[in-house]
Amino acid sequence: MFGKEYRDLADLLLNNTRAQNYYKGLPDSIQQAISHNSTEIRTIKSLRHFAKAAQRTL
Repeated sequence: MFGKEYRDLADLLLNNTRAQNYYKGLPDSIQQAISHNSTEIRTIKSLRHFAKAAQRTL
């Protein structure tokens, strides 16, 4: 499941429990930053990438 691609962040979170748990564990500020790129986030790998990038900029 790690490499499966979804339509966007909402689809990823709706259909992938691992991504859902990872996202829920992030601080609200990181979740907000990620949501601005929601159309570009289609895999768990990209979700983690955007989360790490957001942590560096906040």
